[in-house]
Amino acid sequence: MSEPGAALARIRTESRPHAVALAVALIGGVALASVHWLGLVAAGAAAALVAPSFRRGVAYALAASALALVTFTVALGSAAPLVAGMRPAVYVTAAGALGLPLLGSLARGVA
Repeated sequence: MSEPGAALARIRTESRPHAVALAVALIGGVALASVHWLGLVAAGAAAALVAPSFRRGVAYALAASALALVTFTVALGSAAPLVAGMRPAVYVTAAGALGLPLLGSLARGVA
């Protein structure tokens, strides 16, 4: 049986396992975010942990942010134009969607 560190090193270096792990991290994180806002932190952490470097982990967390915002906008449907008028709430939503995955990506600096 291999060590967990060896599996993570394989995910970070080989392209196919890396792509699968990143897709699972992004989809799972956004699914968690649809239930609770801490899912955004989990999305950023999961995406960053499969990254080969800290900088790329931050970029993956930003991708998780973008995916969460796009998913939220699509879920609004025809009400999306009306949401633009709710300025304070929209600012908090956008800031949370951008900031919380970045907070989660700090886990890459530890691991």
